[in-house]
Amino acid sequence: MECIFFGEYRFDTSTHELKNQAYSVSLDPRMVALLRFFLANPNRIISRDELQQAIWQGVIVTDNAINKLIASLRKTLADDPKSPRYIQTVPKQGYRFIATVHTQDSLNTNVHVDEINTNTQPKSRNLAVKAALPVLICAVVVLLLLWQNGGNGGLNYGENTVLTRVDGAKRSLVVAPKGNTVTFINNTYANGNELWHKRLDNNNDDVGAVIESKDYYFDSLIAQTANALIVKGYYQDQCGWFKVPFSRESAALTAPSAQILDCESLISHRYSFDTQTESVWLLGHARNHEHRNRLYRINLNQGLEPVAVELPEQWQLVDLDLKPGAKNLLLVANNSEGQSRLYQVDLATGAAEPLIDVAQQLNQAIWGHAQHQFIYVSASKPAQLQMLNIQSGESQVIASLGDRLCCALARHPNEKDYIYSTYDKNIDIRWQNSGFELDNSNGNERLPAFAHTQPGIYFVSNRAGSDHIYFQAPGQRAQQIVPMSEHMVLNELAVSPDDRLAVVNHDNRQLWLVDIVEHGIAKRAHIDGYGFALSWLNPTLFSLTVKNQHQRRVRIYNRQMQLLAELDAPWVRILVDNSEPQFAYLINQSNELYRFSFSEILDGRLPEAEPIGEVASYSNAIIDNGVLYLNNHKEAQLSSYKINSTSLQLLTQQPLNAYYGFDVENGQIVYGGTRAFSSDLYTTHAR
Repeated sequence: MECIFFGEYRFDTSTHELKNQAYSVSLDPRMVALLRFFLANPNRIISRDELQQAIWQGVIVTDNAINKLIASLRKTLADDPKSPRYIQTVPKQGYRFIATVHTQDSLNTNVHVDEINTNTQPKSRNLAVKAALPVLICAVVVLLLLWQNGGNGGLNYGENTVLTRVDGAKRSLVVAPKGNTVTFINNTYANGNELWHKRLDNNNDDVGAVIESKDYYFDSLIAQTANALIVKGYYQDQCGWFKVPFSRESAALTAPSAQILDCESLISHRYSFDTQTESVWLLGHARNHEHRNRLYRINLNQGLEPVAVELPEQWQLVDLDLKPGAKNLLLVANNSEGQSRLYQVDLATGAAEPLIDVAQQLNQAIWGHAQHQFIYVSASKPAQLQMLNIQSGESQVIASLGDRLCCALARHPNEKDYIYSTYDKNIDIRWQNSGFELDNSNGNERLPAFAHTQPGIYFVSNRAGSDHIYFQAPGQRAQQIVPMSEHMVLNELAVSPDDRLAVVNHDNRQLWLVDIVEHGIAKRAHIDGYGFALSWLNPTLFSLTVKNQHQRRVRIYNRQMQLLAELDAPWVRILVDNSEPQFAYLINQSNELYRFSFSEILDGRLPEAEPIGEVASYSNAIIDNGVLYLNNHKEAQLSSYKINSTSLQLLTQQPLNAYYGFDVENGQIVYGGTRAFSSDLYTTHAR
């Protein structure tokens, strides 16, 4: 075992563990290779070609792959690329590792030189101590590792193994409890959702096999039993939950042996399966209602029923899990402050008991193999798989990758490892036509918004590890405006016409008023429903549409976040055109556009009026200089209409993948779009 020291870190070359005083993390193989190469070549400019040869052994990879690996290692080291302590970017040349590197031998040599000069003991004794010290130090390291893993049966999760590298988004994976295979959904633009099957003991087979399922369309895999798949999706165009005969040798799927139809009225998000009663447990909500999950149970021979679970109002259910044969259902709830609470529900009585609060917002969660273990992925550390001992409250990183972990997690049949999927996108800010050079990073840049009193754009980026608001002026680097809490999920950003304030929609549940001038958070307000369509109307007022149950209401607030006006159905969105501030436009549930005076809207007494026209289906809408711009996420299309006094004139319909926000100013369009995408299946490799 060799320990290498640099900066505040110690790197163990045998266990691939990186440690400092605050935490310990196990690196994935590619990050290990990069770090070892840097440590072997300190203070030397290393070209991208040299990195490609050393890390990928000559395999040609894109610049994006190198950028992401460098960014991942920087993030792990908490290294700021603008003020680096470890990895320095040398423009147009490559990278330089600038930290001082020491091996254990070099540290011991320095220690013993001092001892020889000050100690009169025999030389042979000094040599013996010199030879023994590295062994003793590494033995202490081993003991520390064993102590840290004591609640984990002495297992060390230092390695990860990729299971498949086929193109597409991997999700909804399931494993047979006593089997040796993984089954998952792989989604591609060309083939849609396909069912794939792969042996876990055959890593030479990188791909796996596609299972023919022509009569099925799968939304989610719920469970795999010894002889069946439990799925949600469509069979012969009927929506439902199905039990499908299936085994390791299956090459094609046959008709379901049990089914519950009519699933289109329910939006379901998370599933688990009770093997004893053959019941599906799920979290979901009624379609067209607010996105607040409740618990349901489906008996495949009887039907679906809601299950009452009493939780405090501020906690919202986000995940669930049931181990085969267990009597307690795990529920995970989040609040808007970035905290999570674990509950266990007694299946016999329905009583919910809180287990532990976690000071992180959890995205995925399952029971661990051992009693009191809990495996999770958090919003603040989305590239790490963590293990929590519910009794002691201690957590441990068991996997760390460069990509984000999402959207499937399962226990391995070997009863010690875990299988998970990665799902990572690089998102850039782009111009539709032309504009100044944008300062995109290797992270995700999205939600662009034009500045109004100076040239430049505001946007959201996670380049520093979590979401923050940035501003970039032409010809300059982007600057962070205000640090945000690491758990925040910034879904919308709207900047006031005077560039003094920004309103942020956090997870569609909270509004944060950001003081751009003072670089701080001015106010926060809870949304009693699901908030969307955030927009400034003038320098003092902004609007938000709130969906609560099946009702939608358009609300207008002032800078103190006081509610001034509210418009009920059929209105779903309010828009303004800065070139005509005396008017406001409303869109109803039938996608019809109306124009009213702004004072009429504030008074809440809207006169009878005829629609100007009907617009295409849309996700986001903006009016700029008499032109209505509509972006459709599903179709990846931007439509524009000239607004006349009594009609709409379609101007253009063109492809635009602006899923991550867009803005328009004087006809210039800036948007957030996907640049690169990767998704793989991995398993931990415990020793």
